[in-house]
Amino acid sequence: MIAFWSRPAWSPTTDVRPLTWVVHHKRPRTRDLTMPSYHDAKPNAVPERQWQTFTAAVAVSTNTRDRLAQRIAGHRAKIGTRWRLLDATTQATLVIAFLRTNLTYAELAAGNHISISTCWRYIDEGIGLLAGQAIRLTDVVRLARKAGWDYLLVDGVNVPTVAFGRKLNRRQKHYSGKHKRHGVNVQTICAPDGRLLWASAALPGKTTDITAARRHKLDVKVGRLIGLLADLGYLGLGDTLTGYRRKRGEKELSAAKRAANKVHASLRCVGERGNAQLKWWRVLATELRCRPARCTRVVKAVLALHHLEAAPFAA
Repeated sequence: MIAFWSRPAWSPTTDVRPLTWVVHHKRPRTRDLTMPSYHDAKPNAVPERQWQTFTAAVAVSTNTRDRLAQRIAGHRAKIGTRWRLLDATTQATLVIAFLRTNLTYAELAAGNHISISTCWRYIDEGIGLLAGQAIRLTDVVRLARKAGWDYLLVDGVNVPTVAFGRKLNRRQKHYSGKHKRHGVNVQTICAPDGRLLWASAALPGKTTDITAARRHKLDVKVGRLIGLLADLGYLGLGDTLTGYRRKRGEKELSAAKRAANKVHASLRCVGERGNAQLKWWRVLATELRCRPARCTRVVKAVLALHHLEAAPFAA
């Protein structure tokens, strides 16, 4: 809106020329799209996506790949598959590459010249076969007692995931207030030297470590049969050895309790290596892109590959 001064036409009867306000509303002018301009009238066409392929390596032994390929070939023979785009060895490599690198299905599909849906089916099939081979907790305790170990280490790890659900708030059950992100809680059992032995099913991220241990009955299945060491997050769990916590109103712990905490921490701290071995597979280190029901299958598949690769009970 623009305002300016205007003088009326001169009248012969008077020589007074009063000043008045005249208000004009300036209408927006539409630019003629046919006129030459620095900006093109039509938006630039989006260039077609082009995939660039490259050669990469995955630090997994060929023995692990071949054993998975044998499992896939046996599954194909069992269900009567007559023809596949990829052979069993290539499908096994595809599954291992997904769990190790966490590349998207579109990226893996473009590199193997298959569709995204076919890539998803191949990887889902391999993950299901691996999850069925994961070691059970009862077998872990039996082999640990056979190896002569006096105790095992338990710890919890938060696996980050995409934000499940539409309402992204802190009341959502997969949101962890401790880690300030969405994820799932996974309990790990490690050997006294820090080797990963077992990983539990995935629970919602807001679940605390002691609650998760009670749901998996670790105090009954492990603590009563062999010693179990844990941090202060498991204080109150039956048949589990934890450190001492300063009571309310107590200024500091006694010298004996501080010495006991120091010895306990030196034995328990190596359990963090098990969490690192689990997250060496980047599908569990970065955001896990799947629905909550499939998180446990991915964790068990990674555990099965870890046992094929590291063989923690072989030593």
